[in-house]
Amino acid sequence: MNFMQKKILIIGQGQLGHAYQDYFTATKEWQVTMAQGIDIRDASAVHALVQQECPSVVLNVAAITDIDYAEEHQQECVAVNTLGADHVAAACQAQGVYLVHMSSGCVQESKSAHEVHGEEDTPSPLCFYAWTKVWAENLIMDRVHHRGYGGHLPLPLKALILRPRQLLSATLSPRNALAKMLTYTKFIDTPNSATVIEDLLFATDKLIAKGATGIFNVVNPGVTSPYEIATLLKAHVKPDMSFLKISKDQLNAMTRAKRIDCVLSTAKLEAASVALPEIHERLKEILVQLKTNLAAPDAATILNKVQKQTQEKLKSQ
Repeated sequence: MNFMQKKILIIGQGQLGHAYQDYFTATKEWQVTMAQGIDIRDASAVHALVQQECPSVVLNVAAITDIDYAEEHQQECVAVNTLGADHVAAACQAQGVYLVHMSSGCVQESKSAHEVHGEEDTPSPLCFYAWTKVWAENLIMDRVHHRGYGGHLPLPLKALILRPRQLLSATLSPRNALAKMLTYTKFIDTPNSATVIEDLLFATDKLIAKGATGIFNVVNPGVTSPYEIATLLKAHVKPDMSFLKISKDQLNAMTRAKRIDCVLSTAKLEAASVALPEIHERLKEILVQLKTNLAAPDAATILNKVQKQTQEKLKSQ
């Protein structure tokens, strides 16, 4: 897509928000603004923000992502993940701004590695968090189709919805799934798609450039499992890791929300000429980078914070 003014407004200051901010700033092709102090539950504030910033693209990565928290705080989760997402979509539709919305691959369940889901398959959520993501997709796509909920506005919404799964990254932070796994002692060995965050950033950039719309699975080809990732962490990062393989039923007995396994098709992404590296190839690369990052001066502080969070979560379950 050719934008006269390449200005991107990022809503959401979590792991993905900062990753996108760093990525698009580094390209030197975009004017990047990170929304400050915005609560997407406040529709008027969201509309005012988009009108004030006049971006060519809004990237919404604001969400409640802790699925156990979401299970116990359902009204809050709907307010943020569903209604809040639609507030952003409504503001973008009203201003004629291209929206990129972050959904989740966990809206689909796969009972085996051979049950591969495409974007057009009917969602099959298992937890409340995933339902809020489905509802947000429905509201956004209603605006895209210029009917019902968004049909009263002069023009349809132009929106790209991304579905990543099991986010992994070499960048060390308290939200890094690999850092969290370094503090775990039990893992399931069920097949899942996974998304390397660094590749998600690249794919998002390419899809925006194409002006892509609709829903796209954004995962690295191939499948892995938490147990396999833990084995690789032990081999490449932390040789003294000690852990057990547990069943899915055992895991669900330890958590408030049911965990889902999902294997997602990459056919639509590849048809858009966005090809990502195979997951095992990328895992080895990012684990090498992660090991290097663990030698940084602030690494011990981050890992201590992650360890404390893990212990607190286990106590509350």
